[in-house]
Amino acid sequence: MSLEHSSNMIENQNFHIVKDTVITDEKGRLNLGTVAKAKSYRVLINDAGQILLDPVVNIPERELWIWENSVARTSLEVGVKQASSGELHDLGSFTQYADLEIDE
Repeated sequence: MSLEHSSNMIENQNFHIVKDTVITDEKGRLNLGTVAKAKSYRVLINDAGQILLDPVVNIPERELWIWENSVARTSLEVGVKQASSGELHDLGSFTQYADLEIDE
């Protein structure tokens, strides 16, 4: 993937130098220090050899469908906004159903 095609992934261009020079070890690893501690990154490289580290988080595969289904994701986002603004409808307790056997 060229950086040219993924420029919309870059939130802003306000980069600053973390280290002036880092040297890879014999296995190609870089030590970026605490700025990159315990994070996961997608690594992009452009034709000039510049490397961009894009922080990512992993989600369980069983939850991937919500990110792939824009209708479901939009519905979820609306529901979260409604709930956070107090737009709720109390349907009472569901404890009476707690011991029901569910056929899957």
